[in-house]
Amino acid sequence: MMKNKNKFWEEDDKGQVRIIESKLMEFISESGFAKAKISDTSYVFVKEREKTVSEIGDDAITDYVKKYLKKIDKPNVYEAFVKGSSSYISKSKLRFLKSVELINDRDHSESSWFHFSNLSWQVDKKAYRTSLREDISAKIWKSRIISHNVFPHFNSCRGQFYQFCNNISGRDENRFKSLKSIIGYLLHRNHNPGNTKAIIFVDEKITFDGTANGGTGKSLLIQALGKCRELVIVDGKNIKHKSWFKNQRINRTTDIVFYDDVGRDFSLESLYSMITTGIPIEKKYKDEEFIEPENAPKICISSNYVVNGTGGSTDIRRRCEFEVANYYSESFSPYDEFGNYFFLQWDDSEWNFFFHFMMHCVQTYLKNGLIQAKPINLKKNRLINATSEEFVAFMDLNLVETNKWISKPEVLKLFVSDNPHFNNLSPHQMTKWMKVYARQNHLIYEVRKSGEKYEFYLKKLREEVSDEEE
Repeated sequence: MMKNKNKFWEEDDKGQVRIIESKLMEFISESGFAKAKISDTSYVFVKEREKTVSEIGDDAITDYVKKYLKKIDKPNVYEAFVKGSSSYISKSKLRFLKSVELINDRDHSESSWFHFSNLSWQVDKKAYRTSLREDISAKIWKSRIISHNVFPHFNSCRGQFYQFCNNISGRDENRFKSLKSIIGYLLHRNHNPGNTKAIIFVDEKITFDGTANGGTGKSLLIQALGKCRELVIVDGKNIKHKSWFKNQRINRTTDIVFYDDVGRDFSLESLYSMITTGIPIEKKYKDEEFIEPENAPKICISSNYVVNGTGGSTDIRRRCEFEVANYYSESFSPYDEFGNYFFLQWDDSEWNFFFHFMMHCVQTYLKNGLIQAKPINLKKNRLINATSEEFVAFMDLNLVETNKWISKPEVLKLFVSDNPHFNNLSPHQMTKWMKVYARQNHLIYEVRKSGEKYEFYLKKLREEVSDEEE
């Protein structure tokens, strides 16, 4: 905004320049800079334009003034400003900037906005609507603008990313619809703290021998989300849960926090408070901030292993798991199928198909809510993860349901005879495994002592249990 002609200096007869600090603050304010309160004791600096707002550091203000003085060819004023800039542009002086309300441009519960370079698109349950940005009254964060042009299309071609998502859904119509609702949930910038879940992407086929199946497409799926929303990626294998600054890359406009490729020892419990009660953010040399639950980003996790938790209904309410079909692998990638690298080698038409599909996913979510896919291997994999493959196979073969009292020592002896490498398995550990097996299979596990004998009994708890109750 170089049209601003406010003079914030004066010169004497000898050419000596004095910066008038009150006038400087007026000039900076009238150039679109302001302070926005974020708590009772702290604020951030922003740059307002006609329809957008950017959060800035004080160095951006310094650069703006320097650029202005160079443009109007005032070298002596520029020199005076440079000499005293650390005083003129200081936190104490910038408190005199005009104050503005911190904008909140998150979505309403019934619709979602996508702001592109040429048009803004509003998606609701029934339709897509386009608007020029100048026709939208409310300001948005500048970082919301996606640097692509997107136009209405009437071609029936659904694009490469549509086919990719169908493939990793096992080409199953119901699972594909579930995945679309999950993508829509993550893209929808509206957060209901009472119904918040962490999205967990795991491989449909998991190995338990210490190796991991890579290349199934989970990371590519997350990259796609980052083309539409503000995404923070956290290295899942190096999460510093106890660090004061573990959340320092998250800010008030972050839409999704993605924990990429978490390890076998990761537990969802470590994120419970972030999922439901908000996020404390402590950055070096700055006051702590707190993002309220309704403004917090969505949480997404990918793993080559079962993601642990505390178990029970509390844990189930906080997770939505999707098993990614092993359609792709290290030896067969999307490049092998489509002949190009997603995002890097797409033409305008393919980008158009991609963004329309992502908006369609939001519409699927708004219409249907978050659809949890029916588990394929999740239950069994979770059980194996808590016990062992051999134990699960042994129980499935011999003791799915006993309906009679059986000697615990005899069962332990039989299991060890079939699996000699478990010869050090204790009766206590065997009992813990049996309890886990019973709970996962909706069986009642009872024990009794008859003289010197320890016996157990397994019977069905009920005929059917829905996926939601599991």
